[in-house]
Amino acid sequence: MPLLIAPVFNTVTVEPVRIELDNGFQLIGGNEDIYKLCHSRLRSQMNESKVYFDERVKPQSLFLFADYPTLKVKEDRQYITEIENRLNLANGTGICSIPYLLTMEKSAYGINYLKRSLDGPVFQFDPKTEDLFKKLLQTDSAFPTVPYRRFLHSLEKNSLEDELLDLWIALESLFVPDGKKGEITYKVRMRIAYYLGETAEERKKIADFIKRSYNHRSEIVHSGKTLGDAIREEITILRQIARVTLINLVMEKIKLQQLRERLDELVIHGCSYQEMYKPPHFEHFKERYPILEKSK
Repeated sequence: MPLLIAPVFNTVTVEPVRIELDNGFQLIGGNEDIYKLCHSRLRSQMNESKVYFDERVKPQSLFLFADYPTLKVKEDRQYITEIENRLNLANGTGICSIPYLLTMEKSAYGINYLKRSLDGPVFQFDPKTEDLFKKLLQTDSAFPTVPYRRFLHSLEKNSLEDELLDLWIALESLFVPDGKKGEITYKVRMRIAYYLGETAEERKKIADFIKRSYNHRSEIVHSGKTLGDAIREEITILRQIARVTLINLVMEKIKLQQLRERLDELVIHGCSYQEMYKPPHFEHFKERYPILEKSK
């Protein structure tokens, strides 16, 4: 039977993994035989160098694997891309990508190029990431289109300024699509502060961080300013805010309008989102990235 194998670049598993997916696929990690097959067939045929393969794919990496009666690469591309997207949402510290497919049928094999591989910190597929990945696969709620797409686009950008702008488009789409000129900064500060902050002190730190970052966004857009490494850590925080908001929206099964109405009520009453609604992912978010310490 024909095989389809896709190494998930820049990943490492802490223990062997085998997860059954839809469309006849499996997500497999720590499989020496699959790694050797990709190393012998794909490594020499990539657009990037052989050294790049050795840096990004290991025996402990994740691999998408399918063994089914008929190869249907074109039909499967969108599904494979969505697996990559859900993996990147599930892990808050690393970035992975699926740039190549290896297909084999009897003695023939082929290489399909899907996209440029993404750069970023190593993606570690640990039990917590696996648990969240499975939950994201099982949800029947759809991510809001614009912020979801912009969050994913930000992972592909080479420029830090472009990353920041994509993330701010995502955040504005999530928190202030109803903002009028002159009040957007205030609304986005208050809504994000009450979304993430559990105390008045925490909300003050978050609001101050959001104000500084939004000023950077305005400097890039209106002045063409280059900020470089000065915004690298800021981008990491913005990405986590967008990521955790997207995750909680689908896991809470609420719409964007409902989220914004909740936040405006919280501003009036002075309660935190965690206290009032107990969303599923905030504890995991704080453990992965302590935003309050990074935003001082």
